[in-house]
Amino acid sequence: MTTEPFKILLADDDATVRLLMQAALEKAGFIVTLACNGEEAIRLFEASPTDMVMLDVEMPGMNGHEVCSYLRARIGNELPIIMVTGMDDLQSINYAFEVGATDFIAKPINWNLINYRILYLKRAYLNLLALQIANARSTAIFSAIPDAMFILNNDGKVVDMCSNSDDTLCLITGSKHALNQSLPEDIVNLYLEAAGRARRYGTVELFEYPFKLNDGNTRYYENRIVVIDPLETLCLVRDITERKDSENKIFHLAYFDNLTGLPNRQSFMERLEGEIKRAKYTSSKLAVLFLDLDGFKSINDTMGHNTGDVILQSTADRLQSSTRPSDFVSRSNADHPEIKLARLGGDEFTVVIPNLHRAEDALILAHRIRETMRRPFHLESRDVVLTTSIGIAFYPNDGEDAETLLKHADTAMYHAKNEGRDNCQFYNLELTLHAEKRMHLENNLRNALQQNEFHLVYQPQLDVASGCIQSVEALIRWQHPQKGLISPLDFIPVAEENGLIIPIGAWVLRTACTEAAQWHKNGQYLQVAVNLSPLQINNPELVNTVLNILAETGFPPNKLVLEITEGALMEHNIDTLTRLHTLRDHGIEIALDDFGTGYSSMNYLKRLPINDIKVDQSFIRGLLNDKNSLAIVKAIISLSQNLGFSVTAEGIETLDQAQILKYFGCDTLQGYYFSQPIAMKEIFSLADKQWTIQAVNPNGIDDENC
Repeated sequence: MTTEPFKILLADDDATVRLLMQAALEKAGFIVTLACNGEEAIRLFEASPTDMVMLDVEMPGMNGHEVCSYLRARIGNELPIIMVTGMDDLQSINYAFEVGATDFIAKPINWNLINYRILYLKRAYLNLLALQIANARSTAIFSAIPDAMFILNNDGKVVDMCSNSDDTLCLITGSKHALNQSLPEDIVNLYLEAAGRARRYGTVELFEYPFKLNDGNTRYYENRIVVIDPLETLCLVRDITERKDSENKIFHLAYFDNLTGLPNRQSFMERLEGEIKRAKYTSSKLAVLFLDLDGFKSINDTMGHNTGDVILQSTADRLQSSTRPSDFVSRSNADHPEIKLARLGGDEFTVVIPNLHRAEDALILAHRIRETMRRPFHLESRDVVLTTSIGIAFYPNDGEDAETLLKHADTAMYHAKNEGRDNCQFYNLELTLHAEKRMHLENNLRNALQQNEFHLVYQPQLDVASGCIQSVEALIRWQHPQKGLISPLDFIPVAEENGLIIPIGAWVLRTACTEAAQWHKNGQYLQVAVNLSPLQINNPELVNTVLNILAETGFPPNKLVLEITEGALMEHNIDTLTRLHTLRDHGIEIALDDFGTGYSSMNYLKRLPINDIKVDQSFIRGLLNDKNSLAIVKAIISLSQNLGFSVTAEGIETLDQAQILKYFGCDTLQGYYFSQPIAMKEIFSLADKQWTIQAVNPNGIDDENC
């Protein structure tokens, strides 16, 4: 209620009545303005509006009825207007109400009660104003709420409704209609049950439901039910479709792979944990299959990541097709959980087979997946054939939690790759021990360079023509402080896999050139050969690294030989050829190592900047007792010489081997017969040593036939 003074405009042509009325009203606390006729009353009101108007019906000029009618047309129906008229003037009283009077006071006036009458009218007026303000606020609030609201009685009928959203209009047929006229029975029951709970427990009931529209789309609605009285409840309905869509998008981003649509690692791990709990509760088994595409990296490198993405999407489709429960031999029970797929990242996929009856069933599915993956991927420019390696781990035999099972399945998959790819392997403890050994080896390898644990030894190479050692091959050795000497056969593959071969290779080259430069200062002008890994060859910084090391050490380029494996050169591209030609242009020689174990094509050799061919020791080993090896070695030497290459034979262990190779025209011999790999300082002891090798025709083999 307002505390401001209440203003009254009093119009009466009787001066005595005006004064008496003024005195009574001012005594009651009102502020009174007097007018002697209707025209003056209108002029004073327009000059300063008041809170109440009292009009004598009979006034000269404009009478009270006319003034009342004017004011109502001017300001509306809220202002209280009191008509003062004769007690028996019923016709005048009726007419006063018709023109808009709020109340009337009959003459003669009881001056002792008039102030109470006016106070009562004031209170009613102020209550009316307060109610109007409250209604306006409620209307504003309801208009701002993006909800549909309706009042529901106990019979399920809509008593009243209000909707500010076009998206919720379809839910309600309108006032006085039953809910089941627009909503299906199950949703109507949700409303009635929620209303019953709200009434019994005095709570605000919340629930959601989907609703399929006539256009086939589905929208989602959130509902709040609150009790009004024992017979009615207020229902607020909000369209939450956008929120649901956002939640679904967030959920999909968090739990699904965007490229393939399959569950991602996080989703897979949660699902696997759930399946493990279920298997533990039911005393059943499950299998985890870990899949990796063989050769996928080369697809990305040569054909681009877009092509790789297409293959990954096709792989996901094939996996889904291959693992349908209806097609799987162990899925005879329709109640069994479905096989679960996931993409962990890259080209790694997983499959979970719950409620597994036999280990063979996992193998059957693995073979089916392999067969499916062997089908060509039809791309725009060509068809690509890939295979897959699969590792299998079982619960509970191979692990009792998701992390362990996945790790062991991954270990088994790598074993499958090591066994030649395109196969599947079960997990066993020996694989884990091997994997842990490799992990520790990798960690130690990272520290080996910093801790200066590497050193070089040198394998002397005999120049057949002079019978002297004129070149050596640098070989890396790792002396671990606790584990002792670690074979290059163990740590070089690990270094190639994790990329450490790049800094290790640079260390080998720098050390070999530094130590060989010391020999030159002492008058031993030996040529030194250093092996390059495929990663080094593909490294764009190879040429800069080699030339910078030569400049740092002062070692002459024409005394450096870089040995490259045959397999690495077969995968050459334009950049690789450019690097090799640049190195040759600087006087550095290139040797093809382990020749004969790869593609062995003389045709491609003509296009490569090769100086020397190194015949693999596997052929030298069979030189004395295998006619095929003998014929191959002779052919390699003969063809190499025709192409202008020098030839080095590796693995010479006997004089007979050396004599036959000299007979065939081999230029350089390397092997334990001449010397094991030795330290830098021991090279000086071979400086003056001379070997005399006689050329001997192999027994039983005619020169023309071999």
